Amino acid sequence: MTSGATSPLSRDALERALRTKRYGRSLELFTSTPSSMDEARRAAEQGAPDGHLVVAEAQEQGRGSRGRSWSSPPGEDLYFSLVLRPALAPRARPPLTLAIGLGVALAVEAAAGIEAQVKWPNDVWLERRKCAGVLVEATLGGPQDDAIVVGVGVNVNRTRFRQELEDTATSLALVSGSIHDRALLLAEILASCEARVHALEAGELDLLLEALRPRLALREERVRCGERTGRLHGLAPDGALLLEVDGQLERCLTGPLSAI
Repeated sequence: MTSGATSPLSRDALERALRTKRYGRSLELFTSTPSSMDEARRAAEQGAPDGHLVVAEAQEQGRGSRGRSWSSPPGEDLYFSLVLRPALAPRARPPLTLAIGLGVALAVEAAAGIEAQVKWPNDVWLERRKCAGVLVEATLGGPQDDAIVVGVGVNVNRTRFRQELEDTATSLALVSGSIHDRALLLAEILASCEARVHALEAGELDLLLEALRPRLALREERVRCGERTGRLHGLAPDGALLLEVDGQLERCLTGPLSAI
């Protein structure tokens, strides 16, 4: 494995690989854009359908959670955003991040050949290093404000990271020792995410959490979640994190989450 660079993604390759009903059936592909999230938000405001997909070969201002940037070099990884119009009441939408995270984790796990973990609420780990991240944002204002924009970045074929990321990031190529077909992987991720969101829409949050619990990163370890510290016990029935603090279980709804 000498290089992580691969041939550019093409619309034809993506469309041939798709096996979803909704996700990716309407799509835009950019050679480069400031942010696929911004492109998806614009599309949502213009009435893009549920499952509309925006894929970028490179991002100039890719962003992750909590205002962090997302390194987005061309030709190696996956950077994409989805417009979702889920059949969910507003109060039932917070677990969407976990549903998408689980969908990404299961597809990455199948490609890597080793178990993937979800670091609550929006990262996917391989061998305790970040391989993918999920960002969920609601659209604001206008007649199309029912939409949710989901951004996903997956380290696929990258074999080198910036110095500040070397100890915390990994890729499918580094873990598996193989270069991966990005169109096929994206199709698998979309199918996996569509299935998990459909389950959430069908009221099957309990089944999603049952699948997620054994893949929950840092379980049984001492962690800090926001301002609380304790042992990570697991997940509440609504997807909130449960910490054992001084013998009592406490809910944590906002991060960041880190080991201590």
